[in-house]
Amino acid sequence: MKITIVAPSGRIDEKYLEEGIEALLKEGHSVKKTSGVGGKGVGVFSATDSIRANDLETAIKDEQTEVIWCSRGGYGAVRTLETMDLDLLRRNKKMIVGFSDITAIHAVTVNAGGMGVLGPMMKHIARHRTQAEDVRNTFALLRGETIEKTCKRGEGSRNGHARAKIVGGNLSILYSLRGTPAEIETKGNILFIEDVSEYRYHIDRMMQNLRFGGVLKDLAGLVVGQMTDMKDGMTKFGQDAYGIIAEAVREYDYPVLMGFPSGHEDDENQPILLGGMCDLTVTDEGGRLRMGKDA
Repeated sequence: MKITIVAPSGRIDEKYLEEGIEALLKEGHSVKKTSGVGGKGVGVFSATDSIRANDLETAIKDEQTEVIWCSRGGYGAVRTLETMDLDLLRRNKKMIVGFSDITAIHAVTVNAGGMGVLGPMMKHIARHRTQAEDVRNTFALLRGETIEKTCKRGEGSRNGHARAKIVGGNLSILYSLRGTPAEIETKGNILFIEDVSEYRYHIDRMMQNLRFGGVLKDLAGLVVGQMTDMKDGMTKFGQDAYGIIAEAVREYDYPVLMGFPSGHEDDENQPILLGGMCDLTVTDEGGRLRMGKDA
């Protein structure tokens, strides 16, 4: 595959960037970087807003690029969106790979009827190489194949079956996009969420916002990925993140799968084909996601 690496959010450690690229090259892929990737950065960002926006636009316009792979998350994608040509992003037919803060970019693409892969970025590829199951599954989705992944049924799951488009990403980013042109459409869709390093009361605040705003009411299903390094304030909240989410959707009857292995855990980050079809099954024995363009 002909891959262009962009950095629309934070700066990546040069070590992880080069090792990730080396792993991709060894698999026979063509890899190039845009100008804002791998530099010293500007504050928490990989480069200025204009450079990051221009790099993403350049990758979209480049006829040789097949896949646009984000180097890392962090923070800054929403500022990139405010700077770039959103119509160009909406018309983009190339797959963009990334998760966490990259949720903001995926949201615009998926809202316009496109697809993107929420999946491992350069640090994960550098650590686990291209033979890891989650990286192999990412490439399978990029090739247009259908993948299937089973997992344990986490506490708070609800049995059922749904087949619909899957949307979503990082919960904090989805929450921050409410009321903006990038707010995602959830009605009739399966919603995927995950998060990292949040206070439990803030998870509740975000879920109550989605519930009170009607976002959770008409879902086809809910998949909750890894809720990593959750923490309490001075007063314990009394529930873990999965319990908070389960309570927010308890009045509805669609299937809920808790603990799908996708998100910020170092050992595994299974890809989600955002904007693609998803067949979700939750039983007493566990959960299963089957994803593909026409899955």
